[in-house]
Amino acid sequence: MSTFVLPPAFPIVGLPLVGAFALNLFQQTRVMSARKEAGVKYPTLYVSEAEANADPKKMKFNCVQRAHGNTIENIPYMLALFGFLSVFHPKLATIFMSHLVIGRFSYTIGYSSGNPLGRMSLIYKSSYLSLFGLFLTSAYVAVVKSIEILL
Repeated sequence: MSTFVLPPAFPIVGLPLVGAFALNLFQQTRVMSARKEAGVKYPTLYVSEAEANADPKKMKFNCVQRAHGNTIENIPYMLALFGFLSVFHPKLATIFMSHLVIGRFSYTIGYSSGNPLGRMSLIYKSSYLSLFGLFLTSAYVAVVKSIEILL
């Protein structure tokens, strides 16, 4: 029976996890505030395009809601890749995931302006480098470790 020891740097992986939790709270707070300001009642997820075009507060609500929804759609695979890579390379995984979380904060702030084009900041665009880094490094480690086991 083999044993597995986590790398000494493993505790730093908690930093982007706390950041991801803070991001979710930040987005939820923005959605609730925009919902109240626009007068959008539950359980309405989005207002119609016509309503959003007629009322800037409702457009802002849709934008904030979409920023949160987009993060919810993407965070599961980001966290899965991060979790896998952090077991083998916690520092690298932490750098990648931290950049992704910072990019998501920037995305949310820009999108929350009510102008959908505001979401595409340089910080957010650059976070795709970390997403690809997280994916490619995880794939590399998975292949190398699998070959070691199989051979």
